[in-house]
Amino acid sequence: MEAVRARAFEISQSEDAAGPVENWLQAERELTVVHDYDTADRDLERLGMTLSRLPAEAGVVWRLVLPRGERVEEWEPGNQGLAPPGAVTALLDAVVAGKALLPSPPLGTDPGAVRLREMLQEQRRSMLAHDPGARVGSDPENLHQHRVAARRARAFLRAARSSLDRGWRRALAADLRHLGAATGPVRDIDVLLEHVDGELQSLGQDDHAAGELLLAALRREREAARERLLDVLDGEAYRRLLARLQAPPRLAEGVESVPLRRLAREEFRRLVAAVERLGAEPGEEALHGLRIALKRVRYTMELSAPEGKRRRRFLAAARDLQDLLGEHQDAVTAEQHLRALGVSDTTTAIAFVAGRLAERQRARREITRRYLPAAWKRLRRSGADLD
Repeated sequence: MEAVRARAFEISQSEDAAGPVENWLQAERELTVVHDYDTADRDLERLGMTLSRLPAEAGVVWRLVLPRGERVEEWEPGNQGLAPPGAVTALLDAVVAGKALLPSPPLGTDPGAVRLREMLQEQRRSMLAHDPGARVGSDPENLHQHRVAARRARAFLRAARSSLDRGWRRALAADLRHLGAATGPVRDIDVLLEHVDGELQSLGQDDHAAGELLLAALRREREAARERLLDVLDGEAYRRLLARLQAPPRLAEGVESVPLRRLAREEFRRLVAAVERLGAEPGEEALHGLRIALKRVRYTMELSAPEGKRRRRFLAAARDLQDLLGEHQDAVTAEQHLRALGVSDTTTAIAFVAGRLAERQRARREITRRYLPAAWKRLRRSGADLD
């Protein structure tokens, strides 16, 4: 019994175990025949675990991935075994509480499903690559890239939602929203700090001391927001998210393919309809909503469209418009934050500098708005070429 138990706990925690599969033959095997096992109530998934049946040399390998990334593997001879071996199920007795472990439909070889899996796992790798830097916090770009990867994953799930199991998608999307709620405040302050630091150089010498105090106040806010972020990165929901992103997407019952190109066209049509509803002078919230919709279109196109000149032209136009809308939203956020600081700080000099910088954001918004119509026309034209 002790020998069986020892064998069951041959846990791999190496770099290769957590990273992407580098062997093409192994990758192909996993893409074509992977079966995930879980209870009917998805108990393993809710806890951030996956149990998979994989083909291997002269047999099959049962792989259990635990919430912190540890892997337990058990080999069985032949390829007829459809029930997980006792050495693995023994580890899950308390988790499943007597419920049967059943296979979910395999991912198969549908190009759309395979592409979706690859792109979700690419976002997971990006999050892991920038995770240590996001925790250290000295280079804001690490958190930025970590946040972009999570946002892309959310956009991919939303685009393919009609093809995905509803419970699986909602659980994953909820974990991504939870993460985004923690990364967003830190990222907003990082952007504001960079902008304010640059703006202070144009103020008179008399305002520099107050400007430095303003920066110090923003840095204190950032540290408080970072503490909340670190709590989330150390939490179970984040570990569960990473485990779920590692597993193949769970397709809805009866779905055999994920029509990514059609989904991209539908997202673009929604964007066109949203722009038509804006009117001549859209408000700040409307433009922010447009920015979110544009990101969805861009990321869905990255997910779905094959490489080519038209795709590159469309994505370039989308990035240009997204940058303008991002500049506009940064100005909105900066003005709100600076005005709040000016009201809350009792130091007259700091309040004065915060007010001056807040006024500049209004001009920044107006300048950005002038370029939006032309940028939209370029994107609309390049989108028509994709039909």
